[in-house]
Amino acid sequence: MMSFFPVDCSATLQRIGLLIKANRLAQNIRQLDVVSRLGVPEKVLRRIEKGDPSVNVGAWMLVLWNLGLMDQVFRPADETSISVLALKEDTTGRRARVRRAKAEDF
Repeated sequence: MMSFFPVDCSATLQRIGLLIKANRLAQNIRQLDVVSRLGVPEKVLRRIEKGDPSVNVGAWMLVLWNLGLMDQVFRPADETSISVLALKEDTTGRRARVRRAKAEDF
């Protein structure tokens, strides 16, 4: 378990969790219906709706997708100022490397 999680991140996950719950209830969908469609445990869905940061990102994404909330939570790629293809081309084959310590550094 993480010993530190930023308050801003926690608050954002709680807001997303509340959005998920409100949307599910507005669509008159039971938790049981969501978990049966997605194959995630009911406990995981409850934790998502509470904004629990320890839940797998894949489970968050499945629930958002299933309820049609992807565009509300994430800006679509075609609306961003930077092209996804340009980013992919710019980062292909690149790695972040740590500078090796030299003998004179000590």
